[in-house]
Amino acid sequence: MKRCDACHLDYTGNLDCCPLCGTALTGPETPSPFPANTFVRTGTLARRVLLIASLVIAAGTVALGIALGSAPLSVAAAVIALALNYLFVRNMIVHAPDFLRLIERYFLVLLAVAALWFIATGNLVVTTFVIPGISLLAILFDAVLVVVFRGTFVTDYAKYLIYDVVLGAVPALSLALGQVTWPYLAWASVAAAVLFLAGLLLFTKGRFGREVRKLFSVK
Repeated sequence: MKRCDACHLDYTGNLDCCPLCGTALTGPETPSPFPANTFVRTGTLARRVLLIASLVIAAGTVALGIALGSAPLSVAAAVIALALNYLFVRNMIVHAPDFLRLIERYFLVLLAVAALWFIATGNLVVTTFVIPGISLLAILFDAVLVVVFRGTFVTDYAKYLIYDVVLGAVPALSLALGQVTWPYLAWASVAAAVLFLAGLLLFTKGRFGREVRKLFSVK
């Protein structure tokens, strides 16, 4: 067992100096009775694989776009969509959010990708069906969880409820600008957003309003 002659203390393990005074220890080394503490950075390998895979796919997307003569804006939109997906999955690996929060965030990612798709291609299918459909699905998902979990869900996920209400009303802009070929799904999304907001304000006993004030620091 190693000993510090200055502190008159004995130490086990592979220490060379006294952790208290820094004096060199003397005597034979004695194995520590405690297991070695190995620090492992969880998810490091997964993040590296994800980054490499994302870069390879992005490079392949650019090469394919050049080979096929695709519009630069379309290729850029595809690369940005890959970047959004990378950031989302990396966030999931690093922070390990709970399952419901993960789903709420993924709705936002899908809407961002759909918006990029429309900006790059101008395809009215996106504004007519894709964006209103995702918004309706997100609002329905939230409505079910509010009913099941009641006040707890409103308190923990208030900001996502706000996002989904706002995004559910966005198709009204597409309607106003004439960017839809079949207006009924867009109107359904807007109506669902308005009804869902009214339900939150009327049936959560003021909890949703309090959470909104907290988020925006309104006193």
